[in-house]
Amino acid sequence: MLAPATADDEPFLWEMLAQAAFPDGGQHPPELLADDHLRRYLDGWGRAGDVGLVAWEDGRRMGASWLRLMTPERPGYGFVDAATPEVSVAVVDGAWGRGLGRSLMLGALDLAAAHGHARVSLSVALTNVRAAGLYLSLGFVAVGPDGEGSMTMVAPSAPAPPPGPDDAGAGPPTARPATVDDGPALARLRQVMFAGMDVVDEGDWVLPFVAMWPGERAAGRWSGAVVPGPDGRAVASALAVTYPSPPGPGRPDGRVAHVGSVATDPAWRRRGAARAAMALLLSHLDQAGVQSSTLNASPAGSGLYLDLGFRVGRGQAMRRPHP
Repeated sequence: MLAPATADDEPFLWEMLAQAAFPDGGQHPPELLADDHLRRYLDGWGRAGDVGLVAWEDGRRMGASWLRLMTPERPGYGFVDAATPEVSVAVVDGAWGRGLGRSLMLGALDLAAAHGHARVSLSVALTNVRAAGLYLSLGFVAVGPDGEGSMTMVAPSAPAPPPGPDDAGAGPPTARPATVDDGPALARLRQVMFAGMDVVDEGDWVLPFVAMWPGERAAGRWSGAVVPGPDGRAVASALAVTYPSPPGPGRPDGRVAHVGSVATDPAWRRRGAARAAMALLLSHLDQAGVQSSTLNASPAGSGLYLDLGFRVGRGQAMRRPHP
């Protein structure tokens, strides 16, 4: 399970910083975390722009990834500019080869995009072939050496664009159920949806959403579907909240759902990704015994929803923000 890093996780983040600095294992020199350059990645954790994820398994922290904005006066090893956060990732000894590092890095990219960062950077040792291969598979490219046997790499925070018509894997999009680790991706796509609606952001809801997703999903109250792109990152999503409602026409048992967060990455629109996500989500709701579903349709999406069985209701959707 991926959860947002909190103040309680800071000691573990320092452990992971040491692990990232010495990925080959062994004893870390006691003076390691006294190095000023290295401490820039965590000193004063919790300042503006600091976001991170911790991977949990059976109540134990297994790894972490985090983003931090640096300054030209105190840059990190992979510093590019003051608007590009550096990402750090590490897992505990013995946990490599299970996909934890990949999940943590994907989550970090999604958090970066959800917070408005177009790209991220990092520094990797030239001898760390395993990590470099992971970064290359996620779209990172080398932009130059950063000294002392390391390379700076940069990647866009958005998913890879769709393949061309002659490329392998250019068939119709296929959806899958949203997993416990998809919270950051769902949050990023919610941000895409809100941007298209010109919604004014009234606060940082991204990390609270990521924190709530595993528990609400496990309780059966939230469910979702995502469409993965060729690099495995979600390019479209649909999310539903199921809740009890007073029984009425069309819902004799009062089990209903509201569908929201139907969003597609801009580069992937008009390719059937939203339809694939919605069809799988509605199939899940049908199997779960949901008797009625509602949604608020945009003019661009209303045709799809009509095709999927929705009908125009009475009245007009309204919202009151409570103080």
